[in-house]
Amino acid sequence: MTDTPQARDALIAYAASTRTVTADGLAPYIAAVEKAAYQKAMDAVRAEYLHDETGTPEDEAYNQAINDAVVAIRNLKEQS
Repeated sequence: MTDTPQARDALIAYAASTRTVTADGLAPYIAAVEKAAYQKAMDAVRAEYLHDETGTPEDEAYNQAINDAVVAIRNLKEQS
């Protein structure tokens, strides 16, 4: 359950298959959805790095902003 649609579908199937949805029952599904969303966000942000930099201050600033976004997303995960 690492892919977002698969994790979501598993959660829906669980909810549909039980009459009593509990926090403990939902926890592994929620964790899977969060993990998939985190990985998807990190992949998307990392894909924005410039790999053929020109060495200009603008390129350096852009890559620093991407790095800052990666750190911010990582920090969000650590807080949860």
